[in-house]
Amino acid sequence: MLGIDLSYFDGLFEARRLGLVSDHVHLGLFADAVQGQTLAMAQDEMSMHHLRHLEVSEGGHVVDVGCGFGGTLRRLDQQSGGLSLTGVNVDPRQIEIARRGIWRSPVDWLLCDAAAFSNNRQRWADAILSLEAMFHFPDLAGFFAASAQALRRGGRMVASTILFGSGAEPASVAVVCAGFGPWPRPDLGLTELCGVAESAGLDVLHVEDLAPRCLQSFDWMCPHCPEKVTDNPVTELRRLFESGAASYPLLVLAPQDQERATA
Repeated sequence: MLGIDLSYFDGLFEARRLGLVSDHVHLGLFADAVQGQTLAMAQDEMSMHHLRHLEVSEGGHVVDVGCGFGGTLRRLDQQSGGLSLTGVNVDPRQIEIARRGIWRSPVDWLLCDAAAFSNNRQRWADAILSLEAMFHFPDLAGFFAASAQALRRGGRMVASTILFGSGAEPASVAVVCAGFGPWPRPDLGLTELCGVAESAGLDVLHVEDLAPRCLQSFDWMCPHCPEKVTDNPVTELRRLFESGAASYPLLVLAPQDQERATA
């Protein structure tokens, strides 16, 4: 796994083998107006929400950095034709699962760190996606720089992550980071995140916090939080979301024009 410990995925691999989880390994996006939403349905809606912001055009090259079990790329492949797809992950086990089955579009699978996915290639991607994966990335500046380098003129990037606010309970944050590590920057804030992206050559076009619509996901994963902090990372992540101390920002980005990027 390229020196990165993603051992919390061990349980997800077993659950996937038993058919207990789908190809999505992220929180769901629930809507109050939709009755009977399951977690799998809400996870699919989370993927669709990202893809709607991505505005993929027919014939485009789409890259998913931190592709997990391939659920979002597969959703895109099902709804759109004539695409070129690339899935990026540091974990060969996840790529092995993601590549299974029938794909309508050609797919390249890259086993590498998020900051290395472009491999010095210039202007080859039309759209870049990273769904709920950036909190793992040890080199965010490198990832955004690689994305700015990879995107063609007129390209677009959609990326989401989980951030903790200044009022977050330190003990809960510690449990979450230990259980869902690597989580190298638990202190990272939205202003700094946007600043890193802009310094790398990307304009931030839109930001929205999806946290309120993620809350119901935890009803499918763990009981309500007890009064005292536990050693369960899912429970403590729920506590942080319920207290408003965790946010789930989605960023829509685009490459800066060449003159501005090199100024």
